[in-house]
Amino acid sequence: MKIGIYSKDYRFVYRVALAITRRNIPWEIVDKEECPDGFDAVISDIGDGNFIHCKDPEECARKVQSYIYGKKKFERVIVGIDPGPKPGIAVVGDGNFVEEVQLSDVEEVRSYIDKVYEGYRADSFIVRIGDGDLVNRNRIINALVDDYRVELVDERNTSESINNKDIESAKVIAFTRGKRVRKKLNLIIREGYLRDIQRRSRIESHGEITISRGLAREVALGNLSLEEAIERMRRKNEEG
Repeated sequence: MKIGIYSKDYRFVYRVALAITRRNIPWEIVDKEECPDGFDAVISDIGDGNFIHCKDPEECARKVQSYIYGKKKFERVIVGIDPGPKPGIAVVGDGNFVEEVQLSDVEEVRSYIDKVYEGYRADSFIVRIGDGDLVNRNRIINALVDDYRVELVDERNTSESINNKDIESAKVIAFTRGKRVRKKLNLIIREGYLRDIQRRSRIESHGEITISRGLAREVALGNLSLEEAIERMRRKNEEG
């Protein structure tokens, strides 16, 4: 399997080459707007010609990922999400793991899912979310449920298979059928969850700051990042 890259912009060629190399996809630069013999497809940012059109390097890499498995595109893509302060995500295309990532914040999930959807353009697209972190899972569900098929997966049925509670659990969740969620869910924030955010604030600030309960609640609701809450608490303490 071989992918060609055609563009008059050498920066585009370089960035796309890096993106598809990370996915172990063989590639070569081609000098014409068509698919030469021996190539499965040609990627280009130019609007004319017979090739795969894309602008973003990761989008390009996703559009040709299916060619590794002998397909022009995947019929079904499933995204498994292990919810938490730093969600783990695994993407499955027609039964094959095609990418995995751990995000740094719940707020990044919607943007990432949008890019996955646009890149693969599968006939069927499902997002499966573990039920282990009530607040973060509901925040993720509420960000996605209006536009995607979302399923809530009972992690108690998967825990024996999980060794790493980040990406590995997301992989298991992706292969576990869940219950369809059709509307946004209430954000129930328990005292124990707020205390845990306060505990994390002490860790992040190296023991210098414990944010207030009110700021912890703002973090739980997604109105503030933990870093922003720590900085606000630091300024308040300095002001006396």
